[in-house]
Amino acid sequence: MMAERKKRSALFIVNPHSGTKGKDHIPALLNKYLDPTIFEWDVIFTQYAGEARELSNAGKEKYDLIVATGGDGTINEIARPLLHSKAVLGIIPCGSGNGLARHLGIPLNQKKAIQLLNEQHMMVIDTIKLDSDIFLNVAGVGFDAHIAQSFASSKKRGFISYAMIALREIRQFRCTDYQLTIDGEQKIENASFLVSIANSSQFGNNAHIAPTARIADGLMDICILRDFPFWYYPILIYRLFTGRLKNSKYYQCWQGKEALIKISNDSDEKFIHLDGDPYPVKNIINFSIDPLSLQVACKPASDR
Repeated sequence: MMAERKKRSALFIVNPHSGTKGKDHIPALLNKYLDPTIFEWDVIFTQYAGEARELSNAGKEKYDLIVATGGDGTINEIARPLLHSKAVLGIIPCGSGNGLARHLGIPLNQKKAIQLLNEQHMMVIDTIKLDSDIFLNVAGVGFDAHIAQSFASSKKRGFISYAMIALREIRQFRCTDYQLTIDGEQKIENASFLVSIANSSQFGNNAHIAPTARIADGLMDICILRDFPFWYYPILIYRLFTGRLKNSKYYQCWQGKEALIKISNDSDEKFIHLDGDPYPVKNIINFSIDPLSLQVACKPASDR
């Protein structure tokens, strides 16, 4: 008689506040579309900031798969304890931008994202370290960090709210002087609209800040947008959302394993964003790649 196959254990950590829609239906979707012959699972809805990280840390030895049900910020929080562990990170995208999920080919449709877990395909990706913090997708200083802070304090979620905040702030935003060093070599020392450190290709909503970035190549993409005239803003947006930003004379991108950003002492910049969430900024910021440090459930590369 053939022995019964051991089921894989999964923990679904749900952030009820991410994105624009409720999450109460998630357990019913799991009961309907997650294969019970493959998985046995638990579902926990977070109740306070930081709980997702605590649950992930407590569950990484118990569960084979820990699934972040939320946006890029929730995914970041859950992924941190899983670095270099046996547990695999799963994603059901429910955020405002879902940049990492889009890059990995994970369906934005929740039913299809759950069904993808049944295929049990995974890859090992890089992560990027910033002191004691990490990020999986994109981090940066400048305009996007400024908007991330404003968006975090907004009561309205979703892409439209984000876009409205960006339009409101663009005219009054003042560029900052940065000194950028990559793998020990100084690259720039001038005023820039933003400096982004990218592990994947996009912020979210298909806004490609690093169109050629690869998430498992042992390198980060360091991108800058120099100060540009206001009339250029529509052209910039067009190129950002069509993957043609590299054609702009105001854009430049390098690759490296380590990057240092030094912010001018007279700058009033207050925030950096990590995967879309704002954090207090320091005048000197050090980034380093952590190659192939996280297992993630995703589509095979040939299907993305």
